[in-house]
Amino acid sequence: MIIDRIEPIALRIGTLSLVLCRVTTRSGLIGYGECLCNRPPMQQALVATIRDAIASVYIGQSAEEKEALNLTARRRFASFGRAGTVTNALAAIDIALWDIAGKAAGKSVSALLGGAKRARLPVMASLDKYDDKAKVRARLEQALATGVKAAKVHEAPLDVIEEARRTVPKTIPFVADSNNAHTLAAIRKDEARWRALDLLFFEDPFWPPEELLTMGKMAGVPIGMGADFGSTEQMAVYAKAASIAVLQPDVCMLGGLTEARKAVAMVEAAGKTAAPHTPFVGPAALASLHLLATAEKENYFAAIEPGEGRDLYGIGVPKWQPTVDVPTSPGLGFDPDPDFLRRYDYAKQ
Repeated sequence: MIIDRIEPIALRIGTLSLVLCRVTTRSGLIGYGECLCNRPPMQQALVATIRDAIASVYIGQSAEEKEALNLTARRRFASFGRAGTVTNALAAIDIALWDIAGKAAGKSVSALLGGAKRARLPVMASLDKYDDKAKVRARLEQALATGVKAAKVHEAPLDVIEEARRTVPKTIPFVADSNNAHTLAAIRKDEARWRALDLLFFEDPFWPPEELLTMGKMAGVPIGMGADFGSTEQMAVYAKAASIAVLQPDVCMLGGLTEARKAVAMVEAAGKTAAPHTPFVGPAALASLHLLATAEKENYFAAIEPGEGRDLYGIGVPKWQPTVDVPTSPGLGFDPDPDFLRRYDYAKQ
C-alpha cells in the first residue's frame, strides 16, 4: 500500500476549529486523522505544516511502515523541537495510517493495539472555562443530569472550583484543571482548601511545572499533568516524580498512536495512572477511545462540551452521557460523512 495523497482538511463548526487529514493509498484505501487545533490561529499553521513539510516524508512510501515513518519524521524535524506544532501535525497522518492499517487487515485499531479490554468507557463531562460561579454551577447541573460518571472544570480561582465541587456529589469523581494558572507557593498557602475538594486529580496546577520534579506528594491532592508532552521520553522524566499521580498522554500532542501507545505502556509500568487527554471530536477522539480501551486500568473519556454540528459520526462523540461505546469496525471504526466535511470546510465558508 503506497501512500499517494495527504490532504489536510480545515473545518469551522461554530466556534470550534478542527484540522483533519485524509490519507489515500494508490490502492484506494483512505484513512482519516486529526491534530489538536480548537483555536482559529492554529488552523493555518497546522494545515501548512501537514501539506508543505510533513507530507513529503510520507508520499510514495509504504503505509505498512507507519511506525518507521513516524520515527523518520520525528528525526527529520527534531531541530524544530520534540513537541509542539510539528509533532501535533504529525499525529494527523499517523492516526490516518493506523486507520488504513485496520481497514486493510479487517481489524479495529484497538485490535491492532493489542486488543480491547472493555467494550465501553465511562464519560467525564469536560466543561469550558466560565470564570463565574453561577455559570459553572448551572452547566455542571446540566452535565450531571445526563448521567455522566465524572466531571471536570477548567477554572483557576479556588472559590469558583469550590462552588463547582459543592455542585458535584462526593460520589462523582471530580477533576480541576487550572491550566498552570497558580504558583506552588499559592497552592501551598491554601493546601487545606485544595485537599478538602477531594479531587480525582488536580490537573496542571501551577507554573513552572518543573517544580513537580523535586517536590514530594501533596497529601490528599493527587496531581495530574503531561497533556502537552511530545514524547514518551519526556513523559518518563515526570513519571519518576513522587508528586505526580496521573499522567495524561495526548494522542495528538504525542504525534499519533505510534507514540501514544508507548507512552501509556510506560506510564503503567511506572506505577502511575494513565489518563489519556481527550479534547477531540473527530478521528483523534476515535483513536483515543481505542487507546483507552486497551489500557490496563479503566479510565474516562473526557468529552468536551457538546454543540450543534460537533458529532461528526452520529455516535455521540462528543456527548455527555454515562458511557460511550468503543468502535469495533475495521480501522478507527467510522469515517466522517463527506457531506459533513463539505458543509463545514473552512475554505468554502
